[in-house]
Amino acid sequence: MGDSRIDSRIRELQEALLGAHAQVAGAVEELSETEAHQVPAPGEWTIAQLLAHIAEIQAFWTAKAILITQEDDPNITRTAVENDIREAAVTGQAHDSMADLLPRCQEANQRAIQLIGGIDPAYLERPGHRGEDNPITVQGVIRYLIGHVEEHVRQIAESRRLIREK
Repeated sequence: MGDSRIDSRIRELQEALLGAHAQVAGAVEELSETEAHQVPAPGEWTIAQLLAHIAEIQAFWTAKAILITQEDDPNITRTAVENDIREAAVTGQAHDSMADLLPRCQEANQRAIQLIGGIDPAYLERPGHRGEDNPITVQGVIRYLIGHVEEHVRQIAESRRLIREK
C-alpha cells in the first residue's frame, strides 16, 4: 500500500470510526424499548430514529468519500433524492426494535471500515466539495462522518436525560 505513515492514517480513520460505534453501543446500553421509541422533546427524533440514521450515514458518507477517489472534484452534497432516502430510512425504521437497530449500526460500521481500508492512501487528500466554496477531501469526509456519529451519541445521551425527566 505504499508509505506506512500514510497507511497508518487509514488505520487511524478505521479505528476512529470503530470507536465512534463503541460510543453508540455504550450510549444505548440498558435502554428499554419504550425509551428507544419515546420522543424526547417536540420535533426531536427518537433514539430508534437516531440509530437508523447512524446506520444510514455510515453507508452514505463512505460512498461519498469513495466517489471523490473516482471523480474529479465531485459535489457530494446530498441531493433531494438522497434526502428523501435518508428520511425514509429514519421514518421507515422508527418502529424497529433495538435488537434490529443496533446490529444494523454495527454492520454499517463494519462495512464502512472495510471500504475505508480499500481506499488508496494516495487519495486521502483528493478534493471534492460540498456545495459552493466548501472543499473537502476524502479524509475530510471520513472525519466528518466520525464527528457526525459522535454528535449523535451526544444527542442520544441528551434524549435519554430528557426521557428520564418526563
